[in-house]
Amino acid sequence: MQWDSELFLWLNCDLGETTDWLMVQISSKVLAIPLYIFLAWKIYQKTGKQFWKFLLGVILMIFVSDQTSVAVKNLVQRPRPCHEISLEGQVHQVNGKCGGSYGFYSSHASNTMAISILCILTLGTGWISALLLLWVALVGYSRIYLGVHYPGDVLTGWAAGMLIALTTYRFILPTILLKTKQA
Repeated sequence: MQWDSELFLWLNCDLGETTDWLMVQISSKVLAIPLYIFLAWKIYQKTGKQFWKFLLGVILMIFVSDQTSVAVKNLVQRPRPCHEISLEGQVHQVNGKCGGSYGFYSSHASNTMAISILCILTLGTGWISALLLLWVALVGYSRIYLGVHYPGDVLTGWAAGMLIALTTYRFILPTILLKTKQA
């Protein structure tokens, strides 16, 4: 906890209005829409008629990723840095927004990692992989910069998202796609 708080305070610095605006945009789901459309197109090219079944697997994966992080937040009940009394007056917050009471672990980090890993496994490595990993890193940092997550929240979210994506790729997608081939 001490290490996490100290690293948080170092990373959660005020870099000015432009960076504040940029980090809000990076954390928003709206900014990712063009990326999602591009990824859907690339996956459609790879999966063809199986695309809709694949998409069903992705939706299931994101639901599990998101709801697992919410369940863990409610179970662990670790306050977000912006709600932490011991850090009062030290947290750089943008637009006074803090989110829910609890922050362990980051849903944003888990969901972006899950999508990215599943797409990397499906599409193969290359420049798309680099783009996705950059996106994961930027979203993770934005959550710290905005004062809503500790670095440990983000790292745990990344680990959970990776595990959920690997499970989906290994066990869920083959089952969904196999049923389509048999029909």
